[in-house]
Amino acid sequence: NNADGAEGRKKKETDNKNNADGAQEEGPAHKKAKVAKDSQHMNGSAGGDVKKDPSDPSAAANENEKKGGGAAAATTSEEKAAGNGKKSDDGQAAAGGEGGEGGSHGPAAVANTSGGAGAAKSNPAGGAGGEKQQQPDKKGAGQPGNTGGKNNGNGGNGNGNGGIGKTGDNMGGQKRAEIYTYNSKDMVYALAWSVRKDKKFRLAAGSFVEEYVNKVEILYLDETKGELGLSQPSLSFNHPFPATKIMFLPEKGTGLPDLLATSSDYLRIYKIDDTKDSSSNVEIKSILSNSSNSEFCAPLTSFDWNEDDLNKIGTSSIDTTCTIWDIEKEVVDTQLIAHDREVYDIAWGGAGVFASVSADGSVRVFDLRDKEHSTIIYESPHPEVPLVRLGWNKQDPRYMATILMDSSKVIILDIRFPTLPVAELQRHQASVNALAWAPHSSCHICTAGDDCQALIWDLSSMSQPLDGSLDPILAYHAGAEINNLQWSSAQPDWVAIAFANNVQILRV
Repeated sequence: NNADGAEGRKKKETDNKNNADGAQEEGPAHKKAKVAKDSQHMNGSAGGDVKKDPSDPSAAANENEKKGGGAAAATTSEEKAAGNGKKSDDGQAAAGGEGGEGGSHGPAAVANTSGGAGAAKSNPAGGAGGEKQQQPDKKGAGQPGNTGGKNNGNGGNGNGNGGIGKTGDNMGGQKRAEIYTYNSKDMVYALAWSVRKDKKFRLAAGSFVEEYVNKVEILYLDETKGELGLSQPSLSFNHPFPATKIMFLPEKGTGLPDLLATSSDYLRIYKIDDTKDSSSNVEIKSILSNSSNSEFCAPLTSFDWNEDDLNKIGTSSIDTTCTIWDIEKEVVDTQLIAHDREVYDIAWGGAGVFASVSADGSVRVFDLRDKEHSTIIYESPHPEVPLVRLGWNKQDPRYMATILMDSSKVIILDIRFPTLPVAELQRHQASVNALAWAPHSSCHICTAGDDCQALIWDLSSMSQPLDGSLDPILAYHAGAEINNLQWSSAQPDWVAIAFANNVQILRV
């Protein structure tokens, strides 16, 4: 029996060796044959689909051809740097990518009405900015520029954050980039551009932290280094609760005090002294509470500074009121119960006229000469759907824009024809969070939202009713949901956006 067992084991070892030899012999040649066989089935014949290797450049090129230009969700670090965004269904490309296969950019935002999304002025496609901008390749996907500075662009993340390339402007002997980014420690919400002609590239950004201690940072564009950031630590100061809105005094001249206002629990006015580099500081000038019978007041959702009467600021509150302040005397000028529910935004339309939007779903216009009455301009199509933001067109006060809570639509209103929108902008893919009318043009508006997009629209055809088919003339894809945006009145070709913990300024 022992002998038989040993003989059996020996036979088994011999078989195993033969099997191993066979596998070895068929090694590479067998694999080649298998790959050839699989490739025949690549289009879904009997062998089923074979997934392409994402790192294979030819596979990426094929995918790119199918998608019609713009690098799609990049998989290698080089592709990520290109980050040109993919072409959307309606022929609009994210800014920084070329529209369509081999398509070329249209002219600057205001003039561009068709084709690719159009980078600003004469710059070629794509690129995160740097010393020299490369030309787009044959497929129309812009190659990245050399990143010249830690805040220049975001380097792209496969969805177009590589940016809008370069412009030919000279700034201190250097070319000025199309995008500058500042990375804050916390999430950024409130944003404001300085209006003063001697502080054009100055912004204020407010943090959004669900705690008592928040911050406001006053940022500058250093034109020699090409960086956006804090020039001095003293220009970052603590702020109670997140600021719901920030505004600089809306005056271009330099003769008046340099003031900044914020809203949260109270309306606060700050005085800025940043004339000397060595001793810049921000000090509180006024804390204004609209509650006369308590040390506490209902939180303020927003405010607006009257450009025609710089002593007037109007605030909106969750207690259903709007309050008009005389900030020089630090007293309430007028307080109105404006709506049936919380008031979410307020905007001036002249020296004595303002409008507000509310959780009751209405847009109402008030004239301070007749405080007993208001005019309802629009009401939500579905009862009790809140309206959360309001923009009044300063260049053409007949027009307003508003957004509904959790809606991807932007409603354009003509106050001469109440209740019916003159246009609905419907190209956002998620909730819209912010809007801003162009400060230099009566028919351009910028909108931004949770689809990570900032879109600029040309509404010059508003004289005819628009049925929702209007496309934006420029699109920019940020790296995260966009919380806020502001269009600079001192520099009308620059827009600021806030997303995650970033502030970006974009040349449009």
